[in-house]
Amino acid sequence: MNTKKHMSMLKPCYCLALVVLLAVSIKSGFAEETLSRKDRQTGFLVVAADRGFLGNEEIIDEFHLFAKGRNASLVFVTDERTQKYLDTEVDSLLQRGAERIVTIPLFVSPQDPRYRLARNLLQGGKVSVPVSYARSYGESVFAVEALVDRLRTIRSPADTSLIVVGYGAVDSDSEQRMLDDWKHIAEKAAAGFDFASVSVVIGYDKKDEAEKQTARLKQELAGAAGPGGGKTVVMPFHLGPRLDSMMSFDAKLKWLLPSGAQLVSEDSAGMQPSDGAGRSKNIPPIAAGLAAWFEREASLSQPLAAEDVGIVFLSHGADFNWNETMRESVQPLAKRYKIEFAFSMADPVTVERAIRKLEQRGAKAAIIVRVFAMEDSFRKSVERMAGLDVEGIARDAADNHAGHGHGHGEGAGIPAPRILTRLPIRTVGGLDSHSLFAAALLERARTLSRNPVRDTVILVAHGSGSDHQNDQWNRVLEKMAAHMQNAGKGEFHAIKVATWREDWPDKREPWIRKVRDMVGEAGNDGGRAIVIPARTTGQGPEKEFLSGLEYDLGSGFAPHPLFVQWVDEQIQMGLAQFAETRRAAMAMLETDGIKQEIVPNRLSRSNHAFYKLIKQIKKRK
Repeated sequence: MNTKKHMSMLKPCYCLALVVLLAVSIKSGFAEETLSRKDRQTGFLVVAADRGFLGNEEIIDEFHLFAKGRNASLVFVTDERTQKYLDTEVDSLLQRGAERIVTIPLFVSPQDPRYRLARNLLQGGKVSVPVSYARSYGESVFAVEALVDRLRTIRSPADTSLIVVGYGAVDSDSEQRMLDDWKHIAEKAAAGFDFASVSVVIGYDKKDEAEKQTARLKQELAGAAGPGGGKTVVMPFHLGPRLDSMMSFDAKLKWLLPSGAQLVSEDSAGMQPSDGAGRSKNIPPIAAGLAAWFEREASLSQPLAAEDVGIVFLSHGADFNWNETMRESVQPLAKRYKIEFAFSMADPVTVERAIRKLEQRGAKAAIIVRVFAMEDSFRKSVERMAGLDVEGIARDAADNHAGHGHGHGEGAGIPAPRILTRLPIRTVGGLDSHSLFAAALLERARTLSRNPVRDTVILVAHGSGSDHQNDQWNRVLEKMAAHMQNAGKGEFHAIKVATWREDWPDKREPWIRKVRDMVGEAGNDGGRAIVIPARTTGQGPEKEFLSGLEYDLGSGFAPHPLFVQWVDEQIQMGLAQFAETRRAAMAMLETDGIKQEIVPNRLSRSNHAFYKLIKQIKKRK
């Protein structure tokens, strides 16, 4: 009896001790972790709008994955009361050794009033170290692809009017500014689906005018619905209220739908189109995968050394021997860089495999080096798969390999997914008429020539099915020939150029005859033809197309010490791109006597400083 009484008295103490123990263990999961001085120097402050319990928990789960091994804190923004939590978390970052703070805004729009509030509160807190602001989540490829994943659940897009619903406005001014950002995301995500129409509406974050704003939203949804009762899909895409799976902004939308409209939300699996076998498709919450986005933004904010950057060596590829020749040709660089190979014509699956291997090897960023004869070859494809088209980094270009028909799509109207990775990506490459390329081919010709004064060098290249693009190939070859003539001081009788247009039988025959005539003419007056393939490595169809003629045949760029130098130069250009991105993002502004680093919403494609830097690196060309 006394024993039972004693145990009953201890039970409350035991429970209290257990609660304290759990609280300590949860906090020490990231806050009390032992970090090196380097890891402590940058404090990462993630700010997000308060979503309610379930939405916040989903964000916390992703934050924990990101925070491990970093000096990081998370703050949910409500109103002016947030100042208390901002001050606490900033102090925590500083106490752990932060010498600068990078703020990572988990907001779909940088115009979100809660994000603007967070910045005002942070600046008003008189932080004693420099503070920088990364791009918002909505400005990233992660946001676009999260919406694309949902769009894939919609059957017959061409017959569908799509309404994307955002959240967070507080007045007409903020609504309009946020609307522009949401439209950018919706347009990028919907590209290729061919929806009948795409509209965007923004829900208000105003509890004191809830009834009025509900009526407004219902009216806007009705106005954006398909004409004549056509098929309409309402697609919520936001980081708004999500208290639980029943109490959320999405649940509210269910009661505001236009007649016959379908809602596709995080918690509407039963309402989604089935996969054809009677099963409904699950839609991951918008918070899924945020840890990778956090990591990528963190890496972009830090200086990158050569050992931090992984290299994807992207080249056409052929049989084992061809591939091994290319591997061996860049072996000298493997001691300095993490290199993975993606032999393909920009196949997304192959490129992604190389990127995942770089992730596993601890790379913090990736540079895709396009080892193709033309600078524009597969550039658009690579920029899209890496999300550079979404983030304003891609440049407009005509793909000189478009004629090969490698679209990598998933069927009519369904765009291929982009690669989502924690590694920031840049892409460089394309040989064009690079002086190192020309110098290596000049050495090939010199090695073969017995009498340069009488011998004629003939540069031959792959060519294109498009007349316009084939003309571009020939202009590049003419520049190569000029490089070689200048470097050799006219040592050869002549240097001529031609393309085979080898993959297009109806267009290659005239070019085969043209090159055969060049070879024949080169044999006059004791001369000889020196045929040099202007290729990344090896040879092309020269032996087949020139059968029966007398000539000497060289090989392409690699393997050659100058090829190693060219690849290294491309990598340095990629590193310069990362450095310029960071430099542009760290434009300093004096705010109340405190240095605050400001990141522009989107980097302009015409950033003159960037292209000036690239021109300096390309001075060899």
